[in-house]
Formats: sequence, structure tokens, C-alpha cells
Amino acid sequence: MRARKKETGLIAWAFLFAIFSAVMLILYTGNAVSGMDEAAFAFVSAIRSDGLTSFFQFLTHFGGGMILAPLGVVLVIAFYVKGHREKAVLVILTLGVCEIANEAMKLIFARTRPDAFHLIDLPTSFSFPSGHAMVGSAFYLMLAYLLSRWGREKHWSWSRYVEPVTLLFIILIAGSRVYLGVHFFSDIVTGFALSMSWYFAVRIGFERWEGRREAISDPLQQSP
Repeated sequence: MRARKKETGLIAWAFLFAIFSAVMLILYTGNAVSGMDEAAFAFVSAIRSDGLTSFFQFLTHFGGGMILAPLGVVLVIAFYVKGHREKAVLVILTLGVCEIANEAMKLIFARTRPDAFHLIDLPTSFSFPSGHAMVGSAFYLMLAYLLSRWGREKHWSWSRYVEPVTLLFIILIAGSRVYLGVHFFSDIVTGFALSMSWYFAVRIGFERWEGRREAISDPLQQSP
């Protein structure tokens, strides 16, 4: 009963983020996102400082391919070598599918980057949706999910904080793109919503697979 209730909650989150993603896509294609984009740029301009700029210039690298790609490869290899092939597949699905989908959507929508200001070099790729928000969010949250599970198995109290801290981390990474002037706010919001809908979908599939595996293995373990 508890497992079914948990799955229902995950399905609800996946559905809500999918709906939100659709709404953002409709707003973008209807040219109805300029208000939120302008408001976001006005906000970051009002809070800008040398300290914040240095902080976000450093933090933004954690959502880019220079860190995500090598980290993903290392994790896939490590999980495979340790015999956790299902976790290796989980990393590939989370990181790889989001990356491919993000690149495809950038080409489809072909939105140019904002040109009002930029505090780092402007990327040459298209802007919508944000890769940092779409790829990095799902990837880091999936790692946090696996890490928190491992911590709970070891009965370590810190495991309860892993996912909330990671959520804050990815929000800051995504926000850095608007602060630094290389993405519109609507790029970030859409990328994050798409990322979360995929994250919950993959997580649901993984937990269902685990449940079926346990249901098969338990009778075998109990037999003489």
C-alpha cells in the first residue's frame, strides 16, 4: 500500500511537470513569454554585485557538458564494473535522453540568445530550452536519489538532506544562466519542467522494475 501511494505521488509529479512543460511551450510559440523574461532580467540587474557575479560564474560550469559528460561516463563505467548495471542504464537514460532531446529542441525552436548583456562568453548554440536546466537538473537529482537511497540503507541521518540540497543546487545553476545573461527566464523554466517530467518518469520505471525483480527473487530465496 505504501509503495503504491508513493508511486501515485511520483506519477502526479511527472504529470504536473509535463502539463507545465506543455503550457510553457504554448506560451513560447505564442510569443507570450517576453513579460516574464524582461521581469527576470530586471530582477537580476537589481541584485547584481561583484560577489554574486563571481559566485555564478563559478557555479554555472557545473551544469555544462565539460563537467556533466565526463562525470556521466565515469559513473556509468563505475556502476557497470561494480555490477550495478541497472544504475548504469539509469544514468544513461537520464543524462543521454535529456541531452539528445535538448539539442533537438534547440534546433527546432532556434531561439537566439539574449543580447542585452552577458557576463560570460555567449554560447554559440541556440537558447530554448536551457541545457543547464534540462540536462543538469535531471542528472543531478537522479544522482541525489541514488545517493539518498544508499544512505538510508546504511541508516545515515544525512541522507534525508541530499535531495533538498541538490534541488537548491540545480536551481542556483539554472538561475545562474539568467543572472549571467546567456539565457532567458523562459528557457530556464521550460528546461527545468521538461527535465523534472523525465526524471520522475525514469524514476517510476526504475522502481517498478525493482519491484518486479524483488517479487521474482523473494520466492526463490525462501525455497529450501
